[in-house]
This record gives sequence, structure tokens and C-alpha cells, in this order.
Amino acid sequence: MEPNDKEHPGGAMKEKGRPLGGKRFLFWVPALLFSFACAKPLTDIAPDFKSLRPTRVAVLPVKNETADPDAPIVFRILARAELADRGYALVETPLIDAALREKGIEEAGQIESLTPQEVGECVGADGLLYVTVLGYGRQVGVHLKMEGSFTLVEAKTGQKLWFSELSVSDDIVLEGGAAVLMGELFGGKDKKKSKQQALEMYMAMRKARIAAAVNRFRAHPIRREVFQTITLDMDKIYLLDIFFNRNFSKLPRA
Repeated sequence: MEPNDKEHPGGAMKEKGRPLGGKRFLFWVPALLFSFACAKPLTDIAPDFKSLRPTRVAVLPVKNETADPDAPIVFRILARAELADRGYALVETPLIDAALREKGIEEAGQIESLTPQEVGECVGADGLLYVTVLGYGRQVGVHLKMEGSFTLVEAKTGQKLWFSELSVSDDIVLEGGAAVLMGELFGGKDKKKSKQQALEMYMAMRKARIAAAVNRFRAHPIRREVFQTITLDMDKIYLLDIFFNRNFSKLPRA
């Protein structure tokens, strides 16, 4: 220990004349911002899920409550990817859509006219995933939002096995501004330098997280389908990665 240092409760160190943490605290500023922005989904799991766990799941056409025609396409692809990652066998999308068309179902909203038993028998699945998109894409300027719900139903009985709903948002201006403010409040004596360091660290961490999300999409046999279907910006992929990971995190594995 240096002569000008003294111990603080919890083992933290403070160098005389410098704020607690210094550059080390600035390093954690972006991480704290990211953690604060991560909402938890509203989740419900049936007590007897294990005994009713489906062996073959059909991800049904997605109900779209937004004005973006790409939203249901993306949500359906990524919902399939999450189920596959958890070991669930899936009915292929073209087979589902063809079977529903034979029943006169052309749009997601029409599925409600059939009982889960009828849908399950029609598509050849004992598990049905109903998906609704409530928010997708840019709301105001650079503000991004993803919101939706997922309901897994046992086809034979119509019982709800699992439900998850979540809304997440991403605002680079707001988060960047918060990083600058925290840099000013908790950085060193040179406030201008501390603010710049905090902002640079936030941007570097954001860039790394976006790159990791894009790589996960490209490497996955199902997620990569979004690139073949539509053009997505990198920020949107980053938020979709967070949104789907958090929504399906509590779904038991097959």
C-alpha cells in the first residue's frame, strides 16, 4: 500500500486527492448502463410443465400489431431458433402454412377461429407457439424498441404451458449521455477527460456487443435466415438478440 492510500470499508481503495475507483470505476460505467437497461420478462410456467412438455412444436403465423410487415417474419424465425436451441423438434414453416391454408386460414388473426386441438391436428404438432408482435423497430429518431409476447400451448387440451412478454428499448443518445454524466460525477479531476473516457468506453462496449450478436445470427442455421429474408441494421439485430434471449431464458428445455 502506498503511504498516501488508506483502506475503506469493503476493501475499496482511495488514493489521496482522487475519487473512489478512478479509471477502474469509469471502466464499469458502460457495463452498469447496459445492466440497468435490461428489463426482465413477465413469465408464467405451468406447474405440471414437465409432464405435459410437447415433443413437436409448431410456431404459428405471428400476429402483427405494428405497421412493419417485416416484424412477424423476423419474430417467427427467431422464435423457431430459440426453441431449436432448447431441444424442441419443430414443424417446418411451409408445412404449417400449407396445412392452415387448407383450413382457410390465410392470416395470423384467423387462427383464433380454430381451437388448439384443431390447429394441432391440422399441423401435426402437440405443442403450439402463439406469437404477437407489439413493438418493432425505430420509434422516434434513434430510439429502438422490441415488444412482444409468446404463449406455448398444449394442443390436445389447450392448456397454457408457458408464457413470456417483454418490452426492451435501446437509445444510444440517452445511454451515451448517461455515460458522460456518470463519467463527470465519478471520474477524475479532469472532468472533460473523464466524460470523454466514459463515452468512449460505452461506445466500445456497444460496438463489441453488436458484433457478437451479428456473429451469433450469422453462425446459427435458423437465425441466419433473417439475412436471407430482409435487410436488418446492426442495432436492430443487437436488440433482437437481447429481446429473444431474455424472453426464452425461463423456458424449460425439451
